[in-house]
Order: sequence, then structure tokens, then C-alpha cells
Amino acid sequence: MATLEQKIAQKEDELARLKAQSRKLENGQKIITGGMVLSLARNNPQRAKTLLEDIKSQVIKKTDLERMQPIIDELTAIVDKANEQQNNYL
Repeated sequence: MATLEQKIAQKEDELARLKAQSRKLENGQKIITGGMVLSLARNNPQRAKTLLEDIKSQVIKKTDLERMQPIIDELTAIVDKANEQQNNYL
């Protein structure tokens, strides 16, 4: 028969496994959502502009901004191209 301390340790291990499982699920959801948002922005200059504005207002850590720089550059190019095309039609 397990001691009370052993039972507590077993429950703590079970809780740790459940928390890890929850984090894994959440991280997967974030990856899928991020991919979807990028795909939408790549195909719609207005969404690209909105996403750029969101990045600029929400991503404040220097290391995060550095990591995001290739995406920022890509979205900026999409917005710039759309603006250029619009100006050519005017």
C-alpha cells in the first residue's frame, strides 16, 4: 500500500503530465492560427496592413521583433506593392 507521500507524488506527476499535454495542445493551436493568419495576410493587402499594425503595437520585445523581421519585411512589401498599384490606377 502506497504511503500518503507516494500518493501525493503520483498525483503531482499526473498533474505535470496533464499540464505538459495542455501546453502541447495550446502551442499547436497557436502555430496553426499563426499560419492561417499569415496565409490570409499574404493574399490580402488590407489584412497584411492590419497584421503589420498589430505586430507594431503588440510585439514589443527586441528579440521578438528581430525574430519577426522577415515577416514584417514580407508584409511591408505586400502593402507597398498594393499601394503602388493603387496609385498607378489613380
